[in-house]
Amino acid sequence: MPLLIREPSLDGHSSPSDSGKENVPRATHTTGKAQHKPKVFSNPYSLEDVEKLDEFLQMNDLPELLVVYDHSNITNLCPNQTGYEKVLYKRVRPELVNTAKKPQDMRKGALYLDSINFVASGRRATVHRAPLAATLGPKGVQRRRVAVAVKTANDICRSHQLLRQEAEGYATFPREFFTDSKVIPVGTPPKTYPTAMLPRGTFRGWGVVMAPKSSEPVELAPPIVPKFYGFYVPINSKGKSLSRRHSSCEDFANSNCNVPHWPKSILLMEDCGEQIEVNSMPMQQREQCLELVERMHRQGFSHGCAHPRNMVVQPGPLSAPVNLRSMDTPSFRLVSFGRWRGVTRALHLETDWGAKRAFAKGRESDVITAMQELRMVSSAFTDETDETDETDE
Repeated sequence: MPLLIREPSLDGHSSPSDSGKENVPRATHTTGKAQHKPKVFSNPYSLEDVEKLDEFLQMNDLPELLVVYDHSNITNLCPNQTGYEKVLYKRVRPELVNTAKKPQDMRKGALYLDSINFVASGRRATVHRAPLAATLGPKGVQRRRVAVAVKTANDICRSHQLLRQEAEGYATFPREFFTDSKVIPVGTPPKTYPTAMLPRGTFRGWGVVMAPKSSEPVELAPPIVPKFYGFYVPINSKGKSLSRRHSSCEDFANSNCNVPHWPKSILLMEDCGEQIEVNSMPMQQREQCLELVERMHRQGFSHGCAHPRNMVVQPGPLSAPVNLRSMDTPSFRLVSFGRWRGVTRALHLETDWGAKRAFAKGRESDVITAMQELRMVSSAFTDETDETDETDE
């Protein structure tokens, strides 16, 4: 018998989920108000004819609660793997503006995880594609069913910590990382730009908002990283997080405690394609990948693990309609930011000087690693950088 799961209407009607008066994944939930007849999907886990989510969304426009249907126990919370089991997740990055908001008043979405939509796996994490059903935008816009990339940590305690750090990075990065932005000249001293993930209407600073317009054409550079759609942790019926950690392990790069039964948090981001193949890339394309790393540096951030395995490619250019994009003009992004550092972003108990030193060290390691592994210089020219030789994805 095929799996049937009811889902709210995805047609042109505006969604009442902004007011929290609707339980997203179950049509049997009623509030006494008239509701639109839900659609029934014979296979809600299928990505067939599901458009990829690729626009930048402000934090107000992201779901605050996710009901996750896990057909393959990817979360470690649905061992029966019936397809009907569901787990509730709460967004923690970007942080909720109103932490006192009741669950019934939060924006909701439904995510459908299945191992059949596997993308890639490394030492630290696994990535799947998944359908997401949610209202993505200001109140009143229609609900949509879109495809996103879902990243989960592997069964090592350090992997869970790196995924939390990566989510912190995405929530800290400036908008210039996620969208087309003005080219920053080579040699510009690194500085940190305002974070992109701010509540709608937030003033981003005089230098950003009040910059005078010019009639001269502006050269734009493509995005550096995938767009970020939130980091979510599993919660119980009382709203308490089920996420776990070994606090004694988080300060050590090689803390590899095996934790196969830990509930898994999920990081949602734009699906930006597949890992690059350096052997088949002309020098011009390898230079484009290195330029992404250097653009991070000019905006005050280091990657910390700038290996080709953390670079992805998809048909481009992104400025063209989807049906006109081609691998003859590819688009590249950087991924896996578990070791990011910011020149003005000091960690807990770290001095400002320590943050600057960590950024400088990360920047140097990024350039050496990227140039060597992209085969832009001889390996004999570089020193061994084994401190970052550890995959995060």
